[in-house]
Amino acid sequence: MSVRSSTPASRSATANGVTGSVVQASRAAPTAGRALRVLELVASDPARPWKLAEVQRQLGYSHGNLHAIAATLVAMGYLRRDDHSRGYRLGPALLGLGRAARELYSAVDCAEPELRRLARDLGTETHAATRTGAEILVVARYGPPLPEGDGVRVGLRIPLTPPMGSTLMAWAPPDEVDRYLASATPDVPVARLERIRGALQQVRRRGYSVHVFTGPRQALDEAASRAVEEGMEEAGGQLATLAHQLADYDYLPPDPSRSHIHEGVQLSAPVFGPTGEVELSVGVVFAGSDLDPAVVVRAPEALLEAAAAATRALGGRPPGD
Repeated sequence: MSVRSSTPASRSATANGVTGSVVQASRAAPTAGRALRVLELVASDPARPWKLAEVQRQLGYSHGNLHAIAATLVAMGYLRRDDHSRGYRLGPALLGLGRAARELYSAVDCAEPELRRLARDLGTETHAATRTGAEILVVARYGPPLPEGDGVRVGLRIPLTPPMGSTLMAWAPPDEVDRYLASATPDVPVARLERIRGALQQVRRRGYSVHVFTGPRQALDEAASRAVEEGMEEAGGQLATLAHQLADYDYLPPDPSRSHIHEGVQLSAPVFGPTGEVELSVGVVFAGSDLDPAVVVRAPEALLEAAAAATRALGGRPPGD
């Protein structure tokens, strides 16, 4: 999939500055990016021994370039080559990186027992996502599998652009909210952006967000999943366009009671860090034709309790407390 650098997502990735610093495309290191894409692709199915030819078909890199990347990753322990199958799997060096990352981002560990309990009690998927640059990254998932296309997967990346990421942005400072909304122009009319601003205020008042599944949302999730599975580079433009299309729908209903349960719904709540910032968005998804309305109705209170417990375990607090 080829996406031109002049797309709205490319502008938002370099200009919206929602959190952290975003590396501009002109300063990015292509070889480093390709090596990370190889690791992400192998991690998308870690039990499978990935043949170099399979990786090449998925990523489209030249044989010589890919062979050099794989050899370097094997030498450094980030990949391991199986002599019998001649396939590649994740290497032991990633254990140290993963352990260090979990110590630094302990919110996931604090939220895990609450999300597992919530998934068991509600009988559906729960997950956690965080902000990374100008993207939303799914970092954990628990519970039973949902109908194909309705759940999320760890490693999924979605542009942090309106109306996506409402839970991550509802407690952000006003200047960050302004930059977040500006990342959707000129795709989304100003009137619709102001409607989204109002929806963020509603999310902050009630403590959680409600996302109603629509056709564009399903297309967005499918495209984001393909980007992970196939290691597609520069997929952000298409994903941002699909995200912006959701602004034409009642994706963030101001009143949760108006949600069309038969279409599927996702509820999300914040886990706050020690200084009142949103560390994680934790969510629960209801989808499929056999939804129990009674379970969906009690889900918001259960979700808020789980998010509050994770916040306490992290030593966090809501802003203003």
